Amino acid sequence: MGELLALRWGSVDLKARLLRVVEPVYDGHFDKPKTKRGARTIPIGTDIAEILAAMCPAVVDPRALIFATREGLPLNRWNLLRKHLKPVAKKLGLPGVTWHLLRHSHAAMLDVVGAPIGTMQSLLGHSAPEITREIYLHALPEEQRRAVESVERLVLGPKLDPSSVSAAAGSETVH
Repeated sequence: MGELLALRWGSVDLKARLLRVVEPVYDGHFDKPKTKRGARTIPIGTDIAEILAAMCPAVVDPRALIFATREGLPLNRWNLLRKHLKPVAKKLGLPGVTWHLLRHSHAAMLDVVGAPIGTMQSLLGHSAPEITREIYLHALPEEQRRAVESVERLVLGPKLDPSSVSAAAGSETVH
C-alpha cells in the first residue's frame, strides 16, 4: 500500500502502460524501497491505464502524488483501511480484509493464472523467489480440486457414461 500511496504522475507512462515503483510512503514519511528489487517497473492493463488517464490533471506536475489529500499530501493508509476498505469488505461479507491480505490475494491470483515464479517475484518486488514461494503462495481449494481432477483424467482416461458401462456389462452376461 505504501508503494501505491507514493506513486507520482512522473512515475507513470500511460502510453506504454507502465508504473515505476521508486519509493514507498509510511505514515507520511517517504523512503527508499526495502530491497534493490523493490524499485521496479510494473506493466498495467488497459483498464487501469484508462482509469488513471481519467484521473490525470490537464497540467501534470510529475512530482504530484496520484492519490493525495486536497493539500497534496499522501493519504493515510489506516484511515483508508478503517473508513473505506473494511466497510466495503464487510458489506460484501468479507471480514478481515487488510491491505496485506490484498497483496497475498494478488500473489495467489498470479499463481492461478500460471505466472512463473520469477514474474511473481518481480511484480511483487521480492529480493528472492523463496520469499514469494514460502510466504505469498497459498493453496487454493478450487485449484487443488482442479489439479486432482486433472491427474485423475490423466490416470483413468476420459469419464465414462455410467449407462454405457452397465449396458456393456449386461451384454457380456452369459445365461
